[in-house]
Amino acid sequence: MSCLDATFTLTPRSPVYFNSPRNQALLVCYGADFSYTSPTDLSSLYASDRFFFTSSYAADPNVDYTQWANLKKTRYLYSFINLQGYAAANKQLALIFGFDVLFSSMPGRVFVYSDAGLLKDQQLVYGDNQFLLEIESLDQALFLYFVHAGGYWFFRGLSGYVV
Repeated sequence: MSCLDATFTLTPRSPVYFNSPRNQALLVCYGADFSYTSPTDLSSLYASDRFFFTSSYAADPNVDYTQWANLKKTRYLYSFINLQGYAAANKQLALIFGFDVLFSSMPGRVFVYSDAGLLKDQQLVYGDNQFLLEIESLDQALFLYFVHAGGYWFFRGLSGYVV
């Protein structure tokens, strides 16, 4: 069995992929949380290459986060992906979002938005560590917003696979 190598991987300590102006990706965090104890203190998070999100600042599920006025009031991860250099017939992008849920009794939740609207309302389950998002076309640059919507969880990374 063989595994497909990621076209790019973005993590908190490695948030930029740049091969050319038409082959790049960027990750920006707006509002990760920290505490004074491990594993959610700043040095532990830096060492483990993760962002932490606490349920105290979860987004409201009844709000439309395609509107900038709403988005700027919440905590989220923003990703810009431009893989137009790969754009060809039948080329798609598979994105793998990596995470860890802190407590088994409290699942996490993420809203995945593009500028066009909500793409996915994803539950993050303890013991699981990733979810898949499929993008049908690489013809245009893509702006994605991963809005923290509940639970206590860590963001580990985002990998993209052109297939």
